[in-house]
Amino acid sequence: MRTVAPPGFDLSKFYEGIYTFQHWEIFPGFKTKGNKDVARVMAGLEVPHDLTGKRILEIAPWNGFFSFECARRGAAEIVSLGPDDPDRTGYNKTRDFLEIDNCTYVRGSVYELSPHKHGTFDIVLFLGIIYHLRYPLLALDKIYEVTRKNLYVDSPIIDRKVFDRTVSGEVAQRILSEGDVIHNLPMLYFTKKDETGDPYNWFLPNRRALHALIASAGFDIVHARDNGLTWAWVSAVKGKRSFEVGFEGYNPDTATWRSNN
Repeated sequence: MRTVAPPGFDLSKFYEGIYTFQHWEIFPGFKTKGNKDVARVMAGLEVPHDLTGKRILEIAPWNGFFSFECARRGAAEIVSLGPDDPDRTGYNKTRDFLEIDNCTYVRGSVYELSPHKHGTFDIVLFLGIIYHLRYPLLALDKIYEVTRKNLYVDSPIIDRKVFDRTVSGEVAQRILSEGDVIHNLPMLYFTKKDETGDPYNWFLPNRRALHALIASAGFDIVHARDNGLTWAWVSAVKGKRSFEVGFEGYNPDTATWRSNN
């Protein structure tokens, strides 16, 4: 893996025409611009600095900088699964430029995950995506089937902010003033269109709901924190599911939905 910038390297020119959502130090002294700070997120989740020998799955990688950071930390293999074109996001360009040979981009959906098709992973990164999914519990069930041990999740939370822009400031303040309800009941805010300014949002959880969603899929939460306002980080390990095989017709052996009729 290339670790030093070549002579005359121009970061802005290299990423010209590419939306860099992720903030990452590609080389010492060269940091991409972006809202999501790779180092901060990895620290918040307590992802180990040494990932030697680990097989890792990153879901919806966009620029791929989290995947490449895992390669930098010694991971043996990284699979980056997402629906986006890796040429458009700069994933392929960055990977090839850094001479990373153990990262593979697979175009697909989290709902298509299968141990038979993708194998299993020591670590799964599920970062900034759960609230973009129409079926978050199905996604977590699919992730459970391919996870050997560790799952890392981050998401916005609604405990201290009303994301719905159609709600007046007065109403938003009244909602937040009911703090006992907002904090102590596991709740999801459903947005059907673009009330939050992002048409790709579906369900925004409060902190308790985020934890409950992850736990309901069979993961044991070992570390959780938030930034005191709008964002939460959760680290979990694979545990035992509390529901029976075949519950609601879900068969984990074939990853299909069956009729009970």
